[in-house]
Amino acid sequence: MSKASELTNQIIDYLYRNNCYAWKSTSTGLYDDKLQRFRMASKKGVSDILAVLPPSGRLIAIEVKIGRDRMRPEQIGFFRNIEHIGGLTFVAKDFDSFKEWWNERVVSL
Repeated sequence: MSKASELTNQIIDYLYRNNCYAWKSTSTGLYDDKLQRFRMASKKGVSDILAVLPPSGRLIAIEVKIGRDRMRPEQIGFFRNIEHIGGLTFVAKDFDSFKEWWNERVVSL
């Protein structure tokens, strides 16, 4: 399992244990057996992890970036849209920084 997958799973598990509904978002194309080709994802730039914070229903978008991986323009645009509607965003490079962000930014809400 890649480091990005491990971190994604750690974060989703943590969110579940903190009463959030969370899931791994897939924004890559999917293979269509009927068409015998890959179909484009419905929206480019969607974050790796999406979660709903109870009881407010506030959306959390988390992008996992390991090593030299950087945000693409579509991902930055997605973050801006989420922030515009009052959602929370975070770029997770490791689990400790995620927990620190969670405790400083989310727990206090």
